[in-house]
Amino acid sequence: MPGPRVVDLLAESAARYGERPALRDADRVVSHAGLAAAVDATAHSLAALGLRPRDRALLVGENAIEAFVLALAIGRVGAWPVLATARLATGEIDAIAAHCDPRLALYVPRNSAAAADHATRRLARMTDVAPLGAIGVERFAGERVPDPSTVDVAAMLYTSGTTGAPKAAMLTHENLMYLARAQAVARRYRSDDRVYLALPLAFAGALVSITLTTLAAGGAVHFHPRFEPADLARALRDDGISVLPGVPALYVKLADWARAHPGEFAAPRLRLATCASSPLVPALKERVEALVGLPLQNGYGLTETTAVVCQTAIDEPRRDTSVGRPLPGVRVRLVDDAGAAVPQGEVGEIVVRGPNVFAGYFRNATATRATFTADGWFRTGDVGRFDEGGALHLAGRIKDVIKRSGYTVHATDVEAALLAHPAVALCAVVGRAHGADEQIVAFVQLRERVDAGALASFLAARLAAHKRPASYRFVDALPTTASGKIDRAALRRLAQA
Repeated sequence: MPGPRVVDLLAESAARYGERPALRDADRVVSHAGLAAAVDATAHSLAALGLRPRDRALLVGENAIEAFVLALAIGRVGAWPVLATARLATGEIDAIAAHCDPRLALYVPRNSAAAADHATRRLARMTDVAPLGAIGVERFAGERVPDPSTVDVAAMLYTSGTTGAPKAAMLTHENLMYLARAQAVARRYRSDDRVYLALPLAFAGALVSITLTTLAAGGAVHFHPRFEPADLARALRDDGISVLPGVPALYVKLADWARAHPGEFAAPRLRLATCASSPLVPALKERVEALVGLPLQNGYGLTETTAVVCQTAIDEPRRDTSVGRPLPGVRVRLVDDAGAAVPQGEVGEIVVRGPNVFAGYFRNATATRATFTADGWFRTGDVGRFDEGGALHLAGRIKDVIKRSGYTVHATDVEAALLAHPAVALCAVVGRAHGADEQIVAFVQLRERVDAGALASFLAARLAAHKRPASYRFVDALPTTASGKIDRAALRRLAQA
């Protein structure tokens, strides 16, 4: 028999919090009771369109009440929601649609001209999906997963684009329920919280560790389809935002906005600011904490771990950029290339097991086997070290390690040194093949003019010679993925070219 499902969490919140606000989208507000009722009604409409248990339903949209209701209604039917942000390119949407073999594809035009464009291009028909209104609907034969006992999927989230075979991480109802409840306790979410969300719902952090966590605690999520620093500043000042989850790029832009508008920043109800998704460097942490007057709480996770593995404790604010200790019930080890545990204080690959770890990649047994050790630990591909207190410190991705003159250079070390320069807004460091060696290339986004010589002089006193970039490339904006992470694959191509 299946265990608790995400709709059970909604039912609990509806019974407990009733007409308290649950979701806000521009000038619209839906209560906890109203959300549960909308999910049930939408599930009936989807069943009438032919959606069946164990079908996949592709959902393309941006942050809007309709998109979230559809995601949960698909699960209410017993089908598997496949979430894709409308920000993806046409080729990426087409690759996902081909790979997941859906019964339905649903395109949500609310807050998203891009979703409407995808629907038009793919000849989806605008169909009334009660009680949500007109949604673009595309129908397919959609072969069901034959064995209902294999896995109970609550969300399929893609972790790669058009390069190579797409990989869809299957997150179970157990994954989502565990994480939402554990995060609500760890971050002390409250029923009077108002949480700002501009990160796409199609990503595990936004869907689970922010939205479902907030609903589990009885709070309200304020959906914003795209991030704009002026809009965030207005929301912090006027909308009573009490919790701000973000990524480093968001905080850089917010701090730059505040610097350009002296005396205008105010966040009277903000009580918690968190950061995840990409490594946090000391200079940015200090800058944000000075702006908001709160510790910037750090965390770490991946799509395959339902967004969270470790996070810092609210009662133990840190001066460093550690990502804290694992969530209760989650186990973390650091291992070497042979899979043996590394000594405390040394760097190793981060491997994880626990109720947050995904069920595998959809119809990709080869990738699933490759990402788990023989004894069942998930291999993150990230490297880090534990300090004496058991807190984890990230050192980067395995593929972000640069081999220079016989030395191992972690890109995060070079980036942290660069970001300490007051003229540097954002940066990313990658390796470039140079004969039998690698050169370090730094891509730099500036907030004020500075030349490569000045940066090289600045780093000379802060980094050993083998860690210093061989070249600097100044860009107006670093390329990012749809989730707001720096697109290092694109930078590697540029560096090599």
